[in-house]
Amino acid sequence: MNRRLIFVIALLSISPSIILPAGGVRAQSDTPKREVGVLFSVLGINDANGLSDLFPRTEVGVGGRFDYNLKPYLALEAELNFFPRDFRKFTTNFTGGRMIEGLFGVKAGIRRKRFGVFGKFRPGFESSSGAEIAHFLNGNGPDPRNPFGFERVRATQLALDVGGVFEWYPTRRTIVRFDAGDTIVRYPGIQFIQFPQGIPILETIYTHKAQFSVGFGFRF
Repeated sequence: MNRRLIFVIALLSISPSIILPAGGVRAQSDTPKREVGVLFSVLGINDANGLSDLFPRTEVGVGGRFDYNLKPYLALEAELNFFPRDFRKFTTNFTGGRMIEGLFGVKAGIRRKRFGVFGKFRPGFESSSGAEIAHFLNGNGPDPRNPFGFERVRATQLALDVGGVFEWYPTRRTIVRFDAGDTIVRYPGIQFIQFPQGIPILETIYTHKAQFSVGFGFRF
């Protein structure tokens, strides 16, 4: 993971007495505790087998978000996104079909009266409804009811969203939010052939893909 990005997130997370003047903190003491909102998100799907380079896939989804402001500069948040396209052009053991993304973590940064700038760190998951796995009958060959030997199943992978947030507050009770981040997905147990020995090995792969979103919400 980019060391500069980690440093920025850590810096944004420390006490506002270091980041902000004391007057700036007092001015935000009336920040509403809760935020709920809807959003539109754009995400690239990057399969661990590298086949997304041959079959590019970018999905547009809708979602919802809930935030709880512990302090004006620090919040817990949960976000759930749904990407409705039933992608069938090319599927693998890990991606395909419709996808759900859940992210749960923190945002920390600087909040003023009309705007805020934050870093975010949100672990979670990506779950695809139409991944394909080989399906055999009693280990003796393809199932006669499924002559192609594959079955569409749901596959869920661990994910991590790291990036930045800009918020605009048209009024005390409303919020317009823009997100940009790197979505990191963990694919465990990918099989490769080790050359020149020709030995099969299992390796955990991490993929990176940009994700952008824009949303509107209410604060109370």
